[in-house]
Amino acid sequence: MLFLIIILPFLGAFLMRIFKKRFSIYIAGLITFLDFILIISLPDTLKSTFEFLEILFLWDDISFLFATTSTFVALLIFIYSFGYFKEEKEKSFFSFWALIFLGSMLGVVFSDNLISLYFFWEIAGICSYRLIGTYREKEHLLKADKAFMMTTGGAGIMFLSFVYIYLLTGTFSISKMTGFSVPWFVFLLFFIGVITKSATFPLHTWLPDASVAPTPVTAFLHAAVLVKIGIYGLLRLFWKTLFIEGNIIWAIYLALFSSLIAGFVALMEKDFKKILAYSTVSQLGFLISGILLLNERAIRGVLVFYLAHALGKGGLFLTSGIMERVFGTKDITRMGSIMKKMPQITLGYFLSMLSVIGVPPFLGFFGKLNVIMGSFENKMVFVGFLLCISSILTLLYLWRTFKFVFIIENDNIEIKSEKIEIMNLVVVLLGIFSFLAGIIFLFSEGGSFVY
Repeated sequence: MLFLIIILPFLGAFLMRIFKKRFSIYIAGLITFLDFILIISLPDTLKSTFEFLEILFLWDDISFLFATTSTFVALLIFIYSFGYFKEEKEKSFFSFWALIFLGSMLGVVFSDNLISLYFFWEIAGICSYRLIGTYREKEHLLKADKAFMMTTGGAGIMFLSFVYIYLLTGTFSISKMTGFSVPWFVFLLFFIGVITKSATFPLHTWLPDASVAPTPVTAFLHAAVLVKIGIYGLLRLFWKTLFIEGNIIWAIYLALFSSLIAGFVALMEKDFKKILAYSTVSQLGFLISGILLLNERAIRGVLVFYLAHALGKGGLFLTSGIMERVFGTKDITRMGSIMKKMPQITLGYFLSMLSVIGVPPFLGFFGKLNVIMGSFENKMVFVGFLLCISSILTLLYLWRTFKFVFIIENDNIEIKSEKIEIMNLVVVLLGIFSFLAGIIFLFSEGGSFVY
């Protein structure tokens, strides 16, 4: 059943080559829905391994969280794509590569073998390369080439860490290497792969450039699949699996610097998608620094905020695609007057925004709070202070987008008539889910802010 979950998206992509192109997005949506149902139907047994063709696959609470989140957000993106690609011939191309993209994510999160993890990691890189260049224009292809070279180069360096890990532990199985220690330079090699895939300074520049891609693609990159793979890899290998010999405080401060500098850039940017892209870079820095605290509370906060970010950032990016269609531009200073004219999408964006910012009782609040409190538990007060600054920057640049796009009245702007009902619906749903997830979390914790 676990192998079926992994292989189903690849089988779906093959089916698209048999049926007519106009059915491609429907096939993608159906396959993703079936995968989601299969994942939530898996037995509630933690830390179980399954073998297929002598390759181990791991099923536990972390892989469950990443798999369900990715498939759920991907399903909503495909539904959004019904409207986005309705009149475009690229819908078949997008559906094919997006399904393989999702399959590669599932392969990564269920792999209990470093070789299979690397294999699926690289398939994800190929898919992002193809999807960023969807429209095949020269600028788009150059951006796609840049993303491919940076992420693939980083993955190659990461593979060297796998070789060292095998030499030290005698196994490629992740579950069998628990308790081993690795030198700091092995962690460094792996960390380079993480920061290229999860777009962290100084290897982050490909992600803002990828905003030339269609909105469903950028939503896949930021919310559903690609940049979350690095976060997962870091959690899987260095949280209660391998121990690091030496001090890694430098990595925490690098991630925090990435978070802060991206936040400041987002404050100055006018391109809607690039603002959200730099926001992702900032939030990834926040998440990586939280993981590297190696603190129980901080890790749980990271997992909570991962879910909040996937839902919220999905809603934000899909909104930017609608605004680009409505106004014919990505420049937020040339938008406005949306709150009165499109109240539903305003609500969806607002709810998603509050969750990513971390306003109570939204899910993002509980995630960010516990990461910050984890830093204080480690007696790293300055780290906690910088995490707070990062959160404040998130508030400032996202409120800036909301002000320009939704609040400011601009009579000189012509709003194009677009049939975007299904696209609006997905944004509203993501906003509502962001809110409800926080409420459910609050009640499940007995009304306490302590996780």
